Amino acid sequence: MCVRMKITLPVKYLIIAVFLFSAANLYAQKSHLFFASPVAEVVMYGRAPPSIGYGFMFGAEDNVSIGVKGIYAMSFEENDLTTLEITIFFRLYLSGAESGLFAQLTYGFAIFSGENTMSLPAESGAFSFGLTAGWRFPLGRYFFIEPYVRAGYPYYGGAGLSTGVRF
Repeated sequence: MCVRMKITLPVKYLIIAVFLFSAANLYAQKSHLFFASPVAEVVMYGRAPPSIGYGFMFGAEDNVSIGVKGIYAMSFEENDLTTLEITIFFRLYLSGAESGLFAQLTYGFAIFSGENTMSLPAESGAFSFGLTAGWRFPLGRYFFIEPYVRAGYPYYGGAGLSTGVRF
């Protein structure tokens, strides 16, 4: 029994060492694993007046990214419509690694409040899904700017700008 332990223990240490070396090597090759970004946008929810929104995005990135985005939007007209939209996104960079043209699918929910909620597809809330297209402009090694447009449901469309940091 002791001989068996002495044989398997070095093998276990070898496997762990190989795993750690591989992970360190992968990390050295790929210096940016995540990104965080504040967001500002103008969006049209149903027949309500345009809303201006701000929020935050956080994601894990490679040529394909996945993450979470939250937007709080207020109508241009006072007390007309307020929206909280939280979505999960799946992004594909079409022109290379973490820069250039991207297409993004989003899915989540939107919660509405205000006087104009009756003109929306749902009175108090709805599932949210859509397609976003944009362009990521790298600003050095860590920072970026992304202008984008989006269309989907329960919004007709929107346009925005995000600025962020990669880490």
